[in-house]
Amino acid sequence: MRSKFICLVFAGGLLAACDSAADRRPLRLVVRQSDDACAYVAASGDTVIPFGRYPMCQTERFDRLALVLKPGVGWVGINRREEVLFHAFIYDNGPDYPQEGLMRIVNPAGLVGYADTATGRVVLPPRYEAAFPFDSGRAQVGRRCHLGTDGEHSWWNCADWYYIDHRGQRVAKAR
Repeated sequence: MRSKFICLVFAGGLLAACDSAADRRPLRLVVRQSDDACAYVAASGDTVIPFGRYPMCQTERFDRLALVLKPGVGWVGINRREEVLFHAFIYDNGPDYPQEGLMRIVNPAGLVGYADTATGRVVLPPRYEAAFPFDSGRAQVGRRCHLGTDGEHSWWNCADWYYIDHRGQRVAKAR
C-alpha cells in the first residue's frame, strides 16, 4: 500500500503544509531573542508556522496540539492545520496548567470543560459553571455559581459543589 503524499507550496518555495510520514513528526518551538516572536519549525528546518502569526506560543513540542495566543481571540488549542480546537481556560495570566493529561477549557458563555493535552480532543465539553483541575482522578465542579472578586483575585461561589471523574460521572468526595 502506497502512502499518500500531498504538498502545498507557496511562491518562493515556502512549504505551507504536507501530508506525509515525515510531516507528522513534531514541530519545535523557536523563539526569536530580539523580539520574543515565536514560530514552529519542522525537523528539516522548514518553518511551518512563521514568526509573527501568534504573539505567544506555549507548546515547545507540537505533535498534535499547540497552545497559542491567537490575535483577537485569546489563548487557544490548535491542531497542525491551525484549526482552533478549543479556547483555553485562563489561570494565572495564561492557559490553564495541565493535570492528569487534561486542561480546563471554556466556551463563549464561560462554561468550563476539559480537553486532552496530547491530542486536543475535548473529553468533557464545557458545561460546568465552575471547575477545578483534576487531582487523583477527580475534579471539583460547581453549579449555580457567581464570581466573587476583590479587584485583583477572583473566586467562584457556588450553591452546589460536587466531584466528577475523567468521564464526567459524579464520584464520592473522598476515596
